[in-house]
Amino acid sequence: MKRCSLLPILFLLTLPLLWAAAPPLAPDTLAELGEIDLEVALAPNQRAWAEEIAISLLTVGPGDPLHAWFGHSALIVDLPNGSSIMYDWGIFDDTQEHFYLNFARGRMYYYVLASNSGWRIAEALEEGRDVRLVELELPAEVKWSLSAYLGEHINGEYATYLYHFYDDNCATRIRDIIDVATGGEFGRWAKSQSTGKSTRDLIDPYMIHRPLVTWALSALQGPRIDRSENRWDAMFLPEELEAALLDFSASLGSPVVKKSTIIAENQHPRLTHRSSKATALIISLSIALVLLILTLTSQRAKQIVLALFYLFLAILGSLLLFMMLFSDMDMTYSNINIAVINPLLFIPALLLLFDRRRGSIIMTSFSVLTIILIAGRVAMPSLFIQDNLSTLVVLLPLYLSGATLQRRRNREAR
Repeated sequence: MKRCSLLPILFLLTLPLLWAAAPPLAPDTLAELGEIDLEVALAPNQRAWAEEIAISLLTVGPGDPLHAWFGHSALIVDLPNGSSIMYDWGIFDDTQEHFYLNFARGRMYYYVLASNSGWRIAEALEEGRDVRLVELELPAEVKWSLSAYLGEHINGEYATYLYHFYDDNCATRIRDIIDVATGGEFGRWAKSQSTGKSTRDLIDPYMIHRPLVTWALSALQGPRIDRSENRWDAMFLPEELEAALLDFSASLGSPVVKKSTIIAENQHPRLTHRSSKATALIISLSIALVLLILTLTSQRAKQIVLALFYLFLAILGSLLLFMMLFSDMDMTYSNINIAVINPLLFIPALLLLFDRRRGSIIMTSFSVLTIILIAGRVAMPSLFIQDNLSTLVVLLPLYLSGATLQRRRNREAR
């Protein structure tokens, strides 16, 4: 009877958490962009100078560190005096006080930095990353105003901004600037174009080369990243920004792209052919095989392995709970995974580590909940706005094995 009653209690306790989070802080925007006068009257000498200015989008492909997995965007302004300035909105300081706590709370402050474009490009090439330039075809008045704005912006009140991975980052900042430079035409075009993909689909190819990290990051994110994205919203990815700009220019009678230059390409290939669901199934089967071998060889070793898995999941669940309730990371809100990845997993983990003979019904409840969620996701996908099948498939053998082990140990204790 206790086992039967725990399941609905566990599920009902987690339901309020799906709506408990407070709304996140509104992302910072380039509010001052509206003050840029794109029709400024230029004197002849100013016009001659402005016509020689070149403004280019720099796209750097993925790199090895986690923060470089998704690539990078920057603006380069080449002035007639020979200087080439790179404006980069992707700068952060991991030595600042409470950096990791602020990261978990979703309060990451990034800032814009102006530097010499030559050595920044050389640095990307040394890292073996793709590097491409797209020079914009803009009127002299627009180039004059944008170059003046960029020069002032790095020292202004908006030089530091509240970073959001999907809504406000190094690529979206440049997207907004390009939209202003085109009189809003870029935005109107992009918002009318569907990608046919969700945010989760868009980021998977950049992460799948590290399947376990991908699984953990995916588990922490809820339905916010399962909505279908138009091309405007998809431009949080640098390569999506570049592709959209080229397609937008090709669709116009008077293109906004003057030329596109490939400096280096295919330096850092990604595993784009493997889906996250197929990868999750492989991980799940691998876990099941390892647990089966341990069942046949050493029950104590199996206990320790399961305990370590549950400890990891309990920590992950604690982090998820914290971010759902106390952070501004809206991508973690309303995450149904909190029902099956939560701090209660510390209990079976400790029981297994200390080889306690008292069985726990928690793993049975977690197993049943996982099976119910998988069945619902497969049978009625339209009712589940969160695509968490990859998460659940990996959890299933861990929970079923734990429930089976506990029942066997209970019988032995008698």
